[in-house]
Amino acid sequence: MQTPLDDQEILDLNRRFAEVRRSVGALEKVLLQGPRKFSRRDLAQQQDIPERLASVYWRSLGFSPVDEDTVVFTEEDAYSIGDLSAIVEDGVLSERAFASITRGLGFHMGRLAMWITEALVDEAKHADGADDAEARQQMLDEIPELLETLESQVMFAFRRQLAAYAARAGSEVLHRDTDELFPLQRAVGFADLVQFTRLAQDLSGSELADVVGRFEAVSRDLISVGGGRVVKTVGDEIMFLADTPEDGAQIAVSLAEAITADSQLPPIRVGLSWGSMFSRYGDVFGPKVNLAARMESVARPGAVMVDAETAESITQALPGGFSLSEGEDVELHGIGTVRINEMRRDRSAPLDLGL
Repeated sequence: MQTPLDDQEILDLNRRFAEVRRSVGALEKVLLQGPRKFSRRDLAQQQDIPERLASVYWRSLGFSPVDEDTVVFTEEDAYSIGDLSAIVEDGVLSERAFASITRGLGFHMGRLAMWITEALVDEAKHADGADDAEARQQMLDEIPELLETLESQVMFAFRRQLAAYAARAGSEVLHRDTDELFPLQRAVGFADLVQFTRLAQDLSGSELADVVGRFEAVSRDLISVGGGRVVKTVGDEIMFLADTPEDGAQIAVSLAEAITADSQLPPIRVGLSWGSMFSRYGDVFGPKVNLAARMESVARPGAVMVDAETAESITQALPGGFSLSEGEDVELHGIGTVRINEMRRDRSAPLDLGL
């Protein structure tokens, strides 16, 4: 049973509520750039935006559905929804592509917004010694000052990433004998921290966040330096791609070496496979992806496991770069018996982070 609040605690709570309300209100004013003034029906009647597309747009961004008469949209919302829906109405994009693009925007911008706000909260705690409530209040007050810089950084990063992916897509045009079901030739790897569940039971929330943050930071840096891309992270696991078998091998072995040697992290295990796959929704799919994930699950701590075909591709691409154990047949769940090898560094040089 909770102890009733005394008069002073009630006053303090009301003061903090008023302070938060002012900060959130001021932040919304800056971010939304105007009051909520349109419903879906208003958008259809006044802005010529089909209600169906407005509904799909809003839902795909990840916001709760609203009925046709609820006033929720601002002028800026109307411009944004109208710009994209006009492309659909003109036949440039299908509704399917429209929904896919807005879903991607909602997912990744939502994740970025969460990442930025939590980074600012974490900074306030570490740099200023604030408790969680104070740190979140400080974050609310700081964002308006950082907004212009953050917005320009988002656009810069988007343009650079789009340029990189466009160049990569352009190179695929030159490939011959492409498998239409699995058109992309990639190295795909999975790496996860060993015994993370047990570790999580012994750490506080902040300590656990530090472990995950350090794992992700080290992994992302090595993958980038190695010429790869992070596909996604899920707590103690990271998935990556590389364009060549040798780049995939270099990244996989470097991850195993660097993280296993890090006294602040438990060791990792890695599964790596080279072959054909297809890409959708910012992810990749196919038998080779499943194979890499299954090999990771049977690897011993600190080891990198590859299938026999991948081992041969790596050896041909970079003779003497990596050594391979004698293969063994392993039963992999949902796949069957696969011959796999443990891969170590031989004459190849470790990745240099330049730090």
